[in-house]
Amino acid sequence: MYILYLTAKTSYGIYSISILLYTIVLAFICPKLIRKDKYAIVVFLCILPVLSAAVHFAINGKITFWAYKYLYLESVMPLVIAIPGKKKVFLSAKSIVSIFATLGTCAYFILLATSSPMIHNYTRYSYTESFKKMLETLEDEYCLSSWKKIDYDSLLEEYLPRVEEAEKNHDEAAYAAVVNEVTYRFYDSHVCTDISSKEIYIKTCEYFAGNDYGLSMIGTDDGKVIAICVESEDGFIYEEPSDLNELGIHNGTEITSWDGQDIHDAINDTECIFPGLQFPVKSNEDLFRPLFLAGKGGENVEITFIDDDGNEKSARLKKLGTYDDRLTCSLIRLLHTNTDYPNFYYKMIDEKCGYLYISAEDFDMLSDNIAVARKGYYPKLVKYYADIIEELKAQGMEYLVVDIRNNSGGYDNVAGALASLFTEEKKDMFSLGYEDESGYHITENHYIFPDGRYKELLVAVLVNANCVSAGDGMAKFLGDCPNVTLMGITASGGVNQNNGGYIYLTENISVEYPVFLSLSSEGVPLIDTDYTRENRIPLDINIPVTKENAIRLFSMDGVDIELEYAVHYLEEK
Repeated sequence: MYILYLTAKTSYGIYSISILLYTIVLAFICPKLIRKDKYAIVVFLCILPVLSAAVHFAINGKITFWAYKYLYLESVMPLVIAIPGKKKVFLSAKSIVSIFATLGTCAYFILLATSSPMIHNYTRYSYTESFKKMLETLEDEYCLSSWKKIDYDSLLEEYLPRVEEAEKNHDEAAYAAVVNEVTYRFYDSHVCTDISSKEIYIKTCEYFAGNDYGLSMIGTDDGKVIAICVESEDGFIYEEPSDLNELGIHNGTEITSWDGQDIHDAINDTECIFPGLQFPVKSNEDLFRPLFLAGKGGENVEITFIDDDGNEKSARLKKLGTYDDRLTCSLIRLLHTNTDYPNFYYKMIDEKCGYLYISAEDFDMLSDNIAVARKGYYPKLVKYYADIIEELKAQGMEYLVVDIRNNSGGYDNVAGALASLFTEEKKDMFSLGYEDESGYHITENHYIFPDGRYKELLVAVLVNANCVSAGDGMAKFLGDCPNVTLMGITASGGVNQNNGGYIYLTENISVEYPVFLSLSSEGVPLIDTDYTRENRIPLDINIPVTKENAIRLFSMDGVDIELEYAVHYLEEK
């Protein structure tokens, strides 16, 4: 496979393949050494990979242990060859099985290592040096630099002074904030900042969230901006109680200006930077901007609003604490992230509507990889999906909602297997390839192999801005089927490249990024937004955010208005 070939060109891949080749050599020479009663040499030779792994770990430190886990596991496998001991029956059936099992396991670990072949440890450098090296590495390895027109020189010029200030103050939280803001500028959910320290993570969240003034805000389809999450409830922590109700502000109150600026101008000036969030699709971020604006201001903010009698009034809102809790609660409600359903969960919603929840394209690691090797052919999973649909039909299902909101991705062929049930045509799923000075080049094609037995079934697919990677792929593959209607308050995330790059900046801060190109049949990046940030998987239906819907969505009950809409739509169809 092409990804395996590229992995082999990295230091990680070279090391992994070297262990495999070394193990093959051991399989030939160890029997001869055993016959000559030189078992001590056998043990020494078999333990060398473990010693080399120990040296590797000592150089890189514990911070990268999990990134190299498959490499370290592979280094232990040659010890299996020494298990038969000093017996002269080294070539017995048991010994031969152990040798082949060892070689096969080594090869399997190499296959798993393709998910993270490019790992860089800059933790021994200063903040400024690690930051520079991060940008240099991204410029060299990030697979969408030209597609998104990333200006690395401008990023260095803009953010280096803040990095230097963080270094001067020994402020790792400030450094984390800068790195988070830089990765936001890539507008790619696969380019993200990971913060392992809970303390630093909280500080970073509070920094970007801003101040709490007792409310959040959302825009409605009629162009108005209304207050939401005004009520106090468990999970919100205030220094003192809000008095917004006494001012006449409650859920649904229209806000017309914020801190002396017209509300729409203020919204347009707001960026949605927050750990764990990215908005490749600009129209998705536009919906979230009012939520983030509600945390912008100083000790006080001046607002104007329309009271219940239709009169415009002004009020000064004082800072109640940090906005992190209220913002997080608002995000949970808008993204509907409070479900605890397992992957591939299904049920009947009512007498006629079935429901299938897919949280990730991750069915069975071995089977998933075999399907990748077979260019997307996945009969085992097709049968699994068909069995689910048949069980729902046996309960009276006439139409189906597939919920892939907050889908975290995985293997595209897991998405293609479901889409195959809805089409009778062999379709391009995705292609692997590379980019050089002359453009993009396809090296390997993967397909949706048709089954088509449910091409007449009415299906609504729910997506949101947190549906990313292979989740985006599922949105596209299903959305291309004529019996499927793609819908949501927001479109899906707008990313589909293959990750594999990791940069460790400090013990607590790292950056993840995609390195392998996933291309369309036309030979351009599949699904991912370019520098214009325009959505490339358009919704069939934008679920409206009316005032009534917004109040219900952001109420303490957190009504799932998207699912309600999908069921009603299918009933009408």
